[in-house]
Amino acid sequence: MNKLPKLLAALIALSSYANADTIFNVSTTNNPTATAAIFAGSANDVYGTTDVGNGAGWGQAFGANLTHANATLTPGMQKTQGANTTTYFGPTVYIGTNRDGYQGAGGVHNTGGGGYRIRVNNVTQAQYDADPSGGGINFKTVFMFDAVNPDVLNYGFSGTDTVSATVGTPLSMGNTVNKSSFASYRAVVKADGGYYAGNLNTFNLTSVVATTDFTENAASTNWISLGNIESSVGALQHAGNAPKNLTVDESGTTVVGSALTGITQVGFLLDTTANIQTGGYNFGVREFSVDATAVPEPSSYALIAGMLALASIMIRRRK
Repeated sequence: MNKLPKLLAALIALSSYANADTIFNVSTTNNPTATAAIFAGSANDVYGTTDVGNGAGWGQAFGANLTHANATLTPGMQKTQGANTTTYFGPTVYIGTNRDGYQGAGGVHNTGGGGYRIRVNNVTQAQYDADPSGGGINFKTVFMFDAVNPDVLNYGFSGTDTVSATVGTPLSMGNTVNKSSFASYRAVVKADGGYYAGNLNTFNLTSVVATTDFTENAASTNWISLGNIESSVGALQHAGNAPKNLTVDESGTTVVGSALTGITQVGFLLDTTANIQTGGYNFGVREFSVDATAVPEPSSYALIAGMLALASIMIRRRK
């Protein structure tokens, strides 16, 4: 019986249980693609396949929407582009792209190639003039990743939980060359089946640096509801059947982060607009990390309450 006070204290602590943890983290240093020399014989060389080339096979591979058959990239998948056969060895990622033209698409490379990125190729005067939207050719790509054990733990944001990213903004996008007129990054989460966009972060493309770090408090951020953005339609944005599912309505419904529950996926949305240019550019996230808090399910609370009641009865009997 002398263990009852300790048991009671443990149960009280358990009853207020909230476990803050990193539910997703990725870095693109020599990952999630690599040259054949780096890949061969490494810890990632476990798929029984041959990787040949410079790692660029997945660099511009995703022009479809989120639920399209070709919009999910899983570890071990390979793609050949020219002489380069590239193995992907990063986490499973779900990718969706909205675009004005075929000059750009979502892609994956290592840090040197922009990480999880939008790759934009040459834009000619004729292509620029033919685009009905005017003002440049726009590309949006979302990258979504599974949280750790979302089927077991109910994740939400609280306290000091943060979403952090390092975004690569190469000088070739702006400055004196002015290849791009717009670029932005914002975090995205999937909670209780719906998608929500975090703070909008834009770049001054006349004085960009190699990387920019962003950290936002996930609990206090007002997340903009995107509804269900899942779509398999990959039509260009000016087409009549284009869903435009990655366009964020800044005046839309917001939910404070501390009210979000059931977080199953996290990721980010990249948006860039290309000018007339040659050589192209890469704009991507090189590091991404999300903290969240796991809370017990209602059944767990019921069990804790029952155990507290039992401990209370035992203590009364002891007296």
